[in-house]
Amino acid sequence: MRVTAQALYNITKCAHRVYLDANGDPKDRSEVGSFVKLLWELGLQTEREYIGTLDDVAVSFVGRPDLLLKRRDLASRFGVYGYEPIDIKAGKGWEERDGKRTKFKDHYAFQILFYRLLLERIQGASLPIGRIVNVEKQLEEFPVADFEQDFQEALAEAQRLISGQNTSEPVLGSHCQLCQWHRRCERWVTEQEDPTGLFFVGKVKFRLKEVGLTTIQDIAAMDVNQYLKPPKKIPRTGKDSLMRMKERARVRLAGKPEIRPGFSFPARTREIYFDIEDDPTRGVTYLFGLLIKEQERAPDFQYFLAKRPDDEEATVRAFWEFLRTAGEEVYYVYSHKERSTLKQLMERYDLDPAVLETYKSKEYDLYTDLIVKYSDWPTYSYGIKQIAKQIGFKWRDPDPSGANSIAWYNQYLANPTDEAPLQRILAYNEDDCLAMVAVKDYFEHVSASSHSCSPTEREGS
Repeated sequence: MRVTAQALYNITKCAHRVYLDANGDPKDRSEVGSFVKLLWELGLQTEREYIGTLDDVAVSFVGRPDLLLKRRDLASRFGVYGYEPIDIKAGKGWEERDGKRTKFKDHYAFQILFYRLLLERIQGASLPIGRIVNVEKQLEEFPVADFEQDFQEALAEAQRLISGQNTSEPVLGSHCQLCQWHRRCERWVTEQEDPTGLFFVGKVKFRLKEVGLTTIQDIAAMDVNQYLKPPKKIPRTGKDSLMRMKERARVRLAGKPEIRPGFSFPARTREIYFDIEDDPTRGVTYLFGLLIKEQERAPDFQYFLAKRPDDEEATVRAFWEFLRTAGEEVYYVYSHKERSTLKQLMERYDLDPAVLETYKSKEYDLYTDLIVKYSDWPTYSYGIKQIAKQIGFKWRDPDPSGANSIAWYNQYLANPTDEAPLQRILAYNEDDCLAMVAVKDYFEHVSASSHSCSPTEREGS
């Protein structure tokens, strides 16, 4: 039984993956995707390969941090010095809100605490702080004491899962897409009619099962009022949440989406469908894709592309000028990513904040303001890929994903004479924009059909 730092990282995301990595049938694994291979190549996921080189001996805890820093301010068994483990990460350690640090990411902290535990056994000393090198090549520090109790509980659970003492269950969500066990878990969820086959259930399913709601059919048939008071009251789950859950279960069983009335779109003659591509492993935003629809003209795909990471600033400034000189258009996006990324870039390059404020006043988030608010779908994820496919839209690329876009960008950087990966990125980004068009058109069609029917016809539909 081997417990690794990767297992401590994974357990914060999905306990069942920790179990499957140690005990699952290899035949159920899918092929590693391009993005995961990229992380291996960049040295961001090397631990599994290192562990595989070890002899088959009875080792409980084993791992390899990216760096060991010699410290003269830490006395150890070695003498008047000791070592500090540091990991290099493809993101930032501290989460921020309104420019203030709020919480250090537990999946990063747990890995550092694991290495610290191993090192302390060897050198007999450790520091009260943990540190990582983030995507911007900055050292970020956190107090170990803030995570010690949660880490010990996670470590004990990892040991139970890896030994097979506990098995856990899949918790299906959009984050599962890159996992090698995704298809296996998706199949299990479907066969078991597991509650995580519904959008936004996640780990709440364990609280549902404690009160007897073990399947999607159970949720669709439940009397909501029974679960608002003891003995069946579900902690931290109110009436509105249960009503939405019940409705989504009914839609999932029916197998077709349900669109609710009340939505509207901005009245603009110029519509811009906007999608960003960025690479967190390099800390660079490399593409601003814009599909522009104007009156009766054919849609026009325009873009601002940073062919190299060093081109980011010039590309961002050119895009900022585009935003500044634009007219009375509406920007359709599918998540808060575009807004948050633009804010980060504005702060990085000291750009005019008035441009961002004007953009924000014109933005319409199809995910938050339309899909989640006015519809339910027979799928566990409401991401653009799942929703657009539900209405018949198809991407030209056989394997479209934002993660693969990052891998293609890195392929181009490795060989700039071959621009095929860039063209693949552009086509993929354009299709993401076209998918947003398809979603908006679908809602408009449903709304028009509803208005053209008599009240009696609508009741019978």
